[in-house]
Amino acid sequence: MKSFHILLIISVVFFSCQTSEKKIENSPQQSEIQKDTIQKAEKSKQSLVLTSDALQLVDQITGSSNELPFGTPENQLIEIINNATQSKVVSIGVNTECGAGRLKMVTLSNSLTLVYQENNTKSAEPKTHWLFEGWSIDGTKEGVQKLTTMAGIGIGSTLAEIQSGYEIEVKKTSLGLEFSTASGLFGILDGTGKDAKIIHLWAGVSCNFR
Repeated sequence: MKSFHILLIISVVFFSCQTSEKKIENSPQQSEIQKDTIQKAEKSKQSLVLTSDALQLVDQITGSSNELPFGTPENQLIEIINNATQSKVVSIGVNTECGAGRLKMVTLSNSLTLVYQENNTKSAEPKTHWLFEGWSIDGTKEGVQKLTTMAGIGIGSTLAEIQSGYEIEVKKTSLGLEFSTASGLFGILDGTGKDAKIIHLWAGVSCNFR
């Protein structure tokens, strides 16, 4: 009889422990902590937006933006973009034959090429030798990511879509069928009709030979 009582007590204690553990696992407090962690992770997501005189980082949750204007030192710009978008540098080159002078081209894993111009002013800080003065996207390369302006215009956008968002001028040049906006956005189309698509897009200082 005593053995039966002991077994009964042990069973009750074991059941109570299991119940307590389940309550801890499913506690509202823990759920709230998990939700908070997810929300913080979501808040860190930012999109890179193209403009005619800068790049912008736009928070996908709040919609707030941070402008990265032309004139930003090279090291600062790369660090900000890498931290916000997890894009990496895939190639770096210097072109000495551009009409604008020596230009450094830094291409990122998101297919965006950042164009830097030499800073001719004397500075005690050597890291500010190159300044961000332009960007370009070559849509003919493989793996091009969809980067757009605030109006949704980017590689693959049609002439009709461009005209619905901007006043543009279209003309035939040595580069192809080229379009431009009054604000300074430029691009090349793959045809002449309304369905013609953007295959190259740029703004600011460039190294295009016409």
